[in-house]
Amino acid sequence: MINKLEFQPGPSDDREVREHADPIMAILARLHDDPAIADMVALRQSRPDLRDAAVKAEAHRNAHGWSVSQDGVGALERIALLTISGAHAMIVAIFPVGNLDDVDAKVAMQPTRKWLESWQGTGDFVRGRIVHAAFNPGQLAVPPRPDVSERESALYPWPVNGFDLDAEVENLPTRQIYTPEQLPVLAAFAAEGLDMRAVLEKARDYFAAADRLFAEALRPSPAMHRTRLAAEGALIAAYLACAQIAVWPARRGTGDRDAKLAVQELVNGRAKTADPLHMQAAIRHGFTFTSIVSRGAPDLFFGVKLGEWVGNV
Repeated sequence: MINKLEFQPGPSDDREVREHADPIMAILARLHDDPAIADMVALRQSRPDLRDAAVKAEAHRNAHGWSVSQDGVGALERIALLTISGAHAMIVAIFPVGNLDDVDAKVAMQPTRKWLESWQGTGDFVRGRIVHAAFNPGQLAVPPRPDVSERESALYPWPVNGFDLDAEVENLPTRQIYTPEQLPVLAAFAAEGLDMRAVLEKARDYFAAADRLFAEALRPSPAMHRTRLAAEGALIAAYLACAQIAVWPARRGTGDRDAKLAVQELVNGRAKTADPLHMQAAIRHGFTFTSIVSRGAPDLFFGVKLGEWVGNV
């Protein structure tokens, strides 16, 4: 059985390899340098498989934990695994719900009681709220009722139907995800890093486009519906770009630190807008991946001390 998370054979130019490892870049690459209204509409109407993204996020996180005890896996490969996990998690968090499968994916990514107790045990009572907000599917997305008789014992653990993230990950053929031959690709991916300054400028452009399009969509016209879709697409693109910067560690000797602080300032400014709360919370959650990643190779990466966050998360 072929592990669906492995890089598939075929052309292996740098761009394709990068898009395999960076799912957010693969989405934003559709916009090119000067996206048209139609491109933003297409992004909004795209249907990324959020359940698959949730499985990949959890599988890469588990693989990172597994790799710590493996002598053949280096620090850069571990950094790549956790960064890829964070990118998939950001896709689940940022994209809006379109069906009940999307609801399943978001709910599955919410913190368990065990995680909440662990965070609260260290005095962190905010992190759980942030993660819940980031993966909130929305109040109107109500899944169907479970097929359980009211005569069933409330204490008996009847089988739970639906999407089981842990079971999906357990059913993967291997915890390694990548073959030994692919580990150098992961290391190169992590070492190359992200051009955060360029991504930051894209994020600013997308936010500006979203604000203009939302204002234009308020004017009655035959195109107002598509203008609204374009505005939502631009907003998704903006938060995805911010998420890239959030989950990537800051490289020494670069402007990554300034870019991360600028993203926090940018998202804090959006707290005064009508942007969906789950998108704002997603970026705050994304920065938690960086704090873990940067410890993997302190000679190459470093943690960035952020300021205060604004908002009611």
